[in-house]
Amino acid sequence: MSKLILTRLDNSDELAKQFVAFEKRNPQLGVHVGFRRDCGSTMMRVAQPVVVDSGELKEFVFDGAIANYPNPDVEEDNVNYLDGIREIGVRCEYTDGRDRPRLRVSSIDFEGPFYETWPPASHSNIFIESDHKGDPPVYAREIIRAFATRAYRRPITQAEEATLVKIWKESFSNGGDLRQSIKDVILVILTSPQFLFLIESSETPKPEPLDSHELASKLSYFLWNAAPDSKTLALADRGQLAKSLDSEIERMIKDPRFEQFTSEFGSQWLSLDKFDVVEIDRKRYPKLTRDAKVELRKEPVRFLEHLIRHDLPLRNLVQSDFIVANEVVANYYGLGDRTESGFKFVAIKHDNQNLGGVLSQASILSGLSDGREANPVKRGAWVARKIVAEPPEPPPPNVPELDEDTKHLSLRERLERHRNQPGCAKCHSGIDPWGVPFEAFDAGGLFKNDKKVDARSTLPDKTEVASVNELKQYFARKRIDQVAFSFMKHLTAYAIGRDLTYNEIEFLKEKSVELKAQEYRMQDMIRFVVKSPMFLEK
Repeated sequence: MSKLILTRLDNSDELAKQFVAFEKRNPQLGVHVGFRRDCGSTMMRVAQPVVVDSGELKEFVFDGAIANYPNPDVEEDNVNYLDGIREIGVRCEYTDGRDRPRLRVSSIDFEGPFYETWPPASHSNIFIESDHKGDPPVYAREIIRAFATRAYRRPITQAEEATLVKIWKESFSNGGDLRQSIKDVILVILTSPQFLFLIESSETPKPEPLDSHELASKLSYFLWNAAPDSKTLALADRGQLAKSLDSEIERMIKDPRFEQFTSEFGSQWLSLDKFDVVEIDRKRYPKLTRDAKVELRKEPVRFLEHLIRHDLPLRNLVQSDFIVANEVVANYYGLGDRTESGFKFVAIKHDNQNLGGVLSQASILSGLSDGREANPVKRGAWVARKIVAEPPEPPPPNVPELDEDTKHLSLRERLERHRNQPGCAKCHSGIDPWGVPFEAFDAGGLFKNDKKVDARSTLPDKTEVASVNELKQYFARKRIDQVAFSFMKHLTAYAIGRDLTYNEIEFLKEKSVELKAQEYRMQDMIRFVVKSPMFLEK
């Protein structure tokens, strides 16, 4: 070859666009720890993958306790020298399958055991600093008082302190070991009702206001699923928590621990456990891989978190012009070119009328299927229970299954035949109208794009819709009050840990509409629940 001519591609050229997009993508560095088995490897991710956004060498640190990862159980006489070997994997994480720059790892260092301070915080949080360390009875009393106050989430009473100190003295007198005797007392504290339950002591059978420390615990376990921190407890100690609820709620929502609320409440309310257990036919739905399923399971939780943290109107819950997704989820919906966020969930604008809101999220719709075919009845019952709070009555125990010879009939014909059976019509009149539009989504939770699907439905109030998109508009415009009531009903039940009474339900129906003027803002509804008598009284 005597000469090589390179010609720059025009920026409008499709190949040039591919190279530009490739350069913008950043690889995700992940670390996994596990061990090798005879039939393969068992690995677990260490922390979250990090974005490598530069070609320059950088140092990345992944912290994890080795006890939290699969641990080999090696048999001395096992001749398979590979079995039981611990494995550590460093790799460029797979996201949505698109090409991206490769990683170059220069070196890997291991450090451990690693403690920022010595003794570690786990020790010093129990064996606190004191001028009385040389006086075991006095020092033990200080440790017990401090630990029990944290465990009980309130100052301990004199009687409780006396009982715990007595236990310590009996243990200490048997061996004179301060640490062991403190362990014995801690065991008693951590198995006591005061630690395991939210104790609300009442003086009379009538409703009474929570005291400041009861309110602190109830609020913290509601929004953080964890014990109150020092700031909340300080307000409770001063008796100022009830007057500071607005600022405390705002602070708690901004805190990373709020993710525990969206994860627990979102999973329970939306019945995401159904997606965890459904067996998907991988031949029919090859896109719904194990990795895709893991990320799709997070979508409703991250969506709910986004709505609350940005204090958006409730209508976005049922109809929104954006989804909250990472690269894996976006690619599953055919929007892979809209984001370069890796595993991080971000809001992505879309113009697809079949996306947006919880009603068209794949994890929910797939969980309400049998893994092979869509199930509009399950989806309709879910809408009735979760979105409009009009749950159907349990079916009679003797209702027969659908005949196998009805598979050649259309969905509408099969539902009609089932409704005509004795005992079926009443329940299905409150289920089927909500579920028929969802026939347009397959068992993988994606829109079928099949013109043969008849998604028309006459809703219980005689409104006619022809698609899930029209059903979303119906909820967002015509039934938003009912959607708000349903959301707050589920939210209140989660907050107080029990079902609502008839009077409490009527209170919600009457008072919740006061939030309509502000479009049912998500944080307003949380504040409404916290300031309601159901939450503030015991």
